[in-house]
Amino acid sequence: MTGVGYQRMVEAMQRNDASMDGRFYVGVLSTRIYCLPSCKARLPKIENVRFFPTREEAIATGLRGCKRCKSAEYPDVLPQWLHAVMAYMRANRSVKLDEQRLMEMTGVNISTVRRYFKSHLKMTPLAFHRQLRLRYARELLEAGIDYLNAAYECGYESASGFRDAFVRQFGHPPGRYYARG
Repeated sequence: MTGVGYQRMVEAMQRNDASMDGRFYVGVLSTRIYCLPSCKARLPKIENVRFFPTREEAIATGLRGCKRCKSAEYPDVLPQWLHAVMAYMRANRSVKLDEQRLMEMTGVNISTVRRYFKSHLKMTPLAFHRQLRLRYARELLEAGIDYLNAAYECGYESASGFRDAFVRQFGHPPGRYYARG
């Protein structure tokens, strides 16, 4: 059907596994609604559940989208402000970002931004940006930029802070990637 086994789909539905969203849809025949596996609505009885590989197949059997998980809109359920935040983060990998700047950019309360990132990306917005910055640092090191310049280019104010963050992210010090020309 979708490359995902029946038992795995049941488990994903029971765990509200967002990583499985879009890989299949959960049809609840008793309510005539189809949901994403991550839907937080009360779990249906398993005898009332049918799994669909696509939204179109669920609709063809007479089901409608869930208003709670917005399955009819998936994957277009990303808030508008998120696109601007992600573009800013990718374009500004050399700047250390703070939550005040995120609030100014989005016009959204920082707790909402943080909650969205944690539920969909499993990390805070600052952790996501730090990850982007460290990947950029690795690219710089591989291109032959020395350790200190890579650290400062990525917004780190101290070499030791950069090294510690790099080791936490990649499991080894930045020197491993440095392409000595």
